[in-house]
Amino acid sequence: MKEQAEQVRRQMVVLTFDDIDCQRLQIAGDFNDWIPDRDIETRNINGHWQKVFTAEPGVYEYRLLIDGKWQADPTNPAEIPNELGGINSLLQVPVHH
Repeated sequence: MKEQAEQVRRQMVVLTFDDIDCQRLQIAGDFNDWIPDRDIETRNINGHWQKVFTAEPGVYEYRLLIDGKWQADPTNPAEIPNELGGINSLLQVPVHH
């Protein structure tokens, strides 16, 4: 009798940035191999930015690229120091069954 491994399902993630005034907002992190906006849908509705993507459940580090300048997410208090002496933001994607 074979045991079936529980399949981990990718979850849709929608990050909203309401208070960031910029011309271009990109996101990069563990979930997309640190390549800005790779496999990510960008929506900008009346100055309200949204980043939409899928990721497996887990905790991810990420940073924003705002008008060409890297920085931690100013709307997210969950942070961790990175190996370059800066700060990365943390994103937790929960498990949904």
